[in-house]
Amino acid sequence: MKISIISSSTRKGRVSHRIALMLQNQLTERGVNAEIIDLMHFDMGRFEETFASKDQPTTQEKEVYQKLEAADGFIFVTPEYNGSISSGLKHFIDFYAKKPFEKKPIGVATGSTGMMGGTRAAHQLQLNILACFAFPIPHMLLSGQMDKTMSEDGTILDEAYKGKVDFFLNAYVEFAEKLSR
Repeated sequence: MKISIISSSTRKGRVSHRIALMLQNQLTERGVNAEIIDLMHFDMGRFEETFASKDQPTTQEKEVYQKLEAADGFIFVTPEYNGSISSGLKHFIDFYAKKPFEKKPIGVATGSTGMMGGTRAAHQLQLNILACFAFPIPHMLLSGQMDKTMSEDGTILDEAYKGKVDFFLNAYVEFAEKLSR
């Protein structure tokens, strides 16, 4: 199984990328091929049209599209900004529109340095996933105090958080495997 993890924070000093690194490590340990698509290194520019409508997509846009098409599923990782998902993730979803996400499982992992872990962004993202005709997994990974539960390289520092991660990933992998049958 091939899972693409979309790391959506593009801010300097970002903390939520730790979640993407951690998920990649944890999925790899489970024998899953996990790749991070890091929006910090993806120059999307201003939203003018969708990938499918664009006459001449850039090489980078085509490469990312091919990665999305090849993926069996996704995990969207976003910080919560002002009660919402990152603008980069919304732009990314809108740009690639529905086709590469359609009928694929998508997990939601949100984070904040506060206690709530991005719960408002997580619920909003579930609706965005449904609009892509994809299948959101009901279990979400909410990472409160993400600056304290993970190191910069994604190593889990809090044993209680490790239990939440295991629950989320076990549910996600099972869900993705059932959909692939």
